[in-house]
Amino acid sequence: MLSPEQQELLKKQAGIALLQKREERYMYYGIYEQYCINRHNMLNLEYSKLNPAQHLMFKRILHGLKMYSKNEIATMHREKRIRIIKVWKKSQKVINQWKQQISNKKLNCFLEVTFGNNSPMINDLMAIPTSEVLDSYTNMLTLKELGITYEDLILRFMSVGLLPKNFLSLK
Repeated sequence: MLSPEQQELLKKQAGIALLQKREERYMYYGIYEQYCINRHNMLNLEYSKLNPAQHLMFKRILHGLKMYSKNEIATMHREKRIRIIKVWKKSQKVINQWKQQISNKKLNCFLEVTFGNNSPMINDLMAIPTSEVLDSYTNMLTLKELGITYEDLILRFMSVGLLPKNFLSLK
């Protein structure tokens, strides 16, 4: 059996390893800066634990008018509908660009592992910046296939200004 001190030490080491993996993941996804800004609130960031106000804001940005019933949409003021649609379209554009960037990173990694640095054509492909995206192209991969969680989306929306900077502290 382990002593209580040894058990505590193992828990601390596991927590440190978890934080390192999280930081590496956020660097890969390009949301590390937002993570650093909100590090004190990140420990309790879990989509299922959002309060109703946070949940409503996030769902409205992510799903737009689809989250409302037909009666609610009919009784909603025209300007509010227009605002919701405008923000929803912007969020879909942000998500699509982000999915393209992550796909580009994954493809570059695949090409490097598969072909190495021997082929000039592969080197030319890998020289294209991963941040270069096409607005006319719609990435059809799902968030799950790319490993993106709702918590990641919340950080991304905060970094581009779709969610307020104090979103995690809203009551």
